[in-house]
Amino acid sequence: MGKVSQNNRDQEIHQDIIEVLSKITRIDASSINDDVLIRDELGIDSLMGIEIIAKVEKHYNIHIEESLLLEINRVGDFINLVKSKLK
Repeated sequence: MGKVSQNNRDQEIHQDIIEVLSKITRIDASSINDDVLIRDELGIDSLMGIEIIAKVEKHYNIHIEESLLLEINRVGDFINLVKSKLK
């Protein structure tokens, strides 16, 4: 995969995850960026976290340990985790 297509793929993943977070939290996607705090700013609790993980796992056919979500504070960190699972 070339640099340009990898960059497009990264953008696509980024947008997909923001959309999932937006739907589950009912917060406008334009208000969610990499620096937003998952629990403190988006109000994501453990149940929502499991729902997010389930949607992302199904969409990308990957496995994310639920315990990892507890270690992640920012949206950008979660996006990077998903990207690392896809490599």
